[in-house]
Amino acid sequence: MFSFHAEAEIWDIHEKSFGAAIAYEDKAADPGFNGAKLFIDGRYVFGSQQGEVSERRKCCSMPSKPEYFYGLLNGQLRFGFEGAGMECVRLDFTPWGALYEPTIESTKDLQATGDVLKLGAVRFISDDPLDVDYYLELSLFRAGRAGAYQWSKESPQAVAGGVMLVTGWSWAETKVEGYSEVSNPFAGIAFNLAWEHDRWGSLYTNNRFVNGFSFSNPSRGHPMVREARVTFGYLKELTGNLDLDIYFEKKSFYFDEGGLPGLYRMSRAAAVDLSYRWQ
Repeated sequence: MFSFHAEAEIWDIHEKSFGAAIAYEDKAADPGFNGAKLFIDGRYVFGSQQGEVSERRKCCSMPSKPEYFYGLLNGQLRFGFEGAGMECVRLDFTPWGALYEPTIESTKDLQATGDVLKLGAVRFISDDPLDVDYYLELSLFRAGRAGAYQWSKESPQAVAGGVMLVTGWSWAETKVEGYSEVSNPFAGIAFNLAWEHDRWGSLYTNNRFVNGFSFSNPSRGHPMVREARVTFGYLKELTGNLDLDIYFEKKSFYFDEGGLPGLYRMSRAAAVDLSYRWQ
């Protein structure tokens, strides 16, 4: 498994972490939200339990052993230094999840490193720079697979990545007057890719795109592209538990209420994050 910064929701579900970042954010619709920021982020697992290899899987060359997780919580708070106070809250809670990892190491250069399943995940966002009063997402499931390619077992470097599919129902409201609350099903994808070196650290990209949609006539429905987030970064382990993460991020929000013009909001940030992780 490979680590990514605290926005990553895909694989780092058996580690706890706490971090703080100094950042600069701009391109907000209201220039008053541009400027230096403090990001506080963290991840916590309330409980976990090792499972047994399924009898049906014992015949396989690489049977997967499950690990179950209860109460997965991660989030981020963003504060402005220039009198704006807390500008953004993002919280993500999963009541139950499972991680399936191979019980033996594969001899193949390209191999699957883990499958993950999350049920009933809840995501909440309130973001002043994006004019998001609230965004609430209830996932039916999140399911994905991670893999890695290594040129040889002696090589200090590898390419790793993963893809996760998400679907469920979401609700949202913008702070912009005239647009009403929107509620609709959604489908989306989260994926990441990294080049990692044992000594130099890793270069990575972490992305999430979620689309709201409607089953009704498009002129009467209220579809909403709920959230888009693109991150590029460099991650380096300074000690056994302390990580340095330097990343650039663009986040955006699109609101479409049928008869009104589409409402698009975005901002971008550059951040330097120090995080402490433990199990």
